[in-house]
Amino acid sequence: VRPPTFRPKGARTRREATVEYDSRRGSARERGYTARWDREAAAYKRSNPLCVGCQAVGLFVATEVVDHIEPHKGDETLMWDVANWQSACRWHHDVVKQILDRLWAQGLVDTTTLSLKSKKAIELTREMRPQGG
Repeated sequence: VRPPTFRPKGARTRREATVEYDSRRGSARERGYTARWDREAAAYKRSNPLCVGCQAVGLFVATEVVDHIEPHKGDETLMWDVANWQSACRWHHDVVKQILDRLWAQGLVDTTTLSLKSKKAIELTREMRPQGG
């Protein structure tokens, strides 16, 4: 059993903070992920069936997500620029790419580092990848 976590009186839990963030963020459809995106992403996944992050470390894992290398933040041009897309497994999208995006937002890495084939992404993959997958 884990000991209780100290939280100052009135401080939000991680779950409460996540719920608040998600409510401000808007739904996927509100962020531009429309039926057109669903069609385009499906076609991209058929053309790029393997995760580029896994391939960079010699693994062959199916694509589950089409990721924007540079976050589009509502910029239609950047959202629909196929050169800004990369195929990713769920783990690379949800773990490695989130770390890279945070580093980029803090100004600690440049845009080229956001690719799952970048040196930093490969380093994170090797450090963090669960064994056996």
